Amino acid sequence: MDWDKFCKELSIQLANLPQPTPIDSQEQLEHSCKSLMKAIQRVIVTQVLVTNITPKSKRWWMKELTQLHCQSNKLGRQLYDWRHDLGHAIHRAHVVASKQYQKLLDQTREHHWRDWLEKGEDPDIWSAHRLTSTPWGNGGKTRIPMLIHKVGEVEEQANTNQDKGRMLAKGFFPAKPPINNTLDEFSYLPECKSKGVITTKQIHVQLKRLKPYKALGPDSITNIVLTKSADLIIERLAHIYQAMLRGSLMYKPWKEFVMVSVAMTKVNDFEKSAIEN
Repeated sequence: MDWDKFCKELSIQLANLPQPTPIDSQEQLEHSCKSLMKAIQRVIVTQVLVTNITPKSKRWWMKELTQLHCQSNKLGRQLYDWRHDLGHAIHRAHVVASKQYQKLLDQTREHHWRDWLEKGEDPDIWSAHRLTSTPWGNGGKTRIPMLIHKVGEVEEQANTNQDKGRMLAKGFFPAKPPINNTLDEFSYLPECKSKGVITTKQIHVQLKRLKPYKALGPDSITNIVLTKSADLIIERLAHIYQAMLRGSLMYKPWKEFVMVSVAMTKVNDFEKSAIEN
């Protein structure tokens, strides 16, 4: 991923938006958040290539690696026709192309690993320790085993995917409580009053602490995009967060998330697979 080109295109998109100003109403907040998200999403669509996900796909793979790999293979096929002429220039060209591909492959893999370690926090530090100190697993396919749910004195079993999904959804998302469960005569403590103002420095620190390779949410914007483009969007984010804190406002789409149930019978194997892929 060419982040310099990505940030250059993002700066062009942001230049077409109104200059960031203090936000005083819910309408202004929604317009600011929506316009910022759409600008980032437009750049993602034009600058980020969509790859075909396979069981062997790697998160750190880049377009440059694909180009060098194809070039090395092409020279290798041409080399076969000149295999008896050791003085032909194709031999040297194939060696150079192969070394360039292997060098970039090692650098990209190491950068991905170091980036994860440098931004790692608890529990990532312990995950890194387990990755380096425990043996590899068998790499078996992960699946959710049969689930047992007890309703009163009766046990229910879930064997199919549909039954497991309904049982997990019921466990993760219980029934809503009554609409009004407050006590009219109960004396509640006063609400906490916010102190200070959110600064651009604080937002910048939090963006750097984001885990870059976490799964993306409904808005299709990954953490690595926010981290790499922090200098371009920091001022707009400051006005948004200050308005939220000052006026008790909220942009509803930012409260939406997707919860995925994954069976982890062997935690170490799952974490190794996640880091490696």
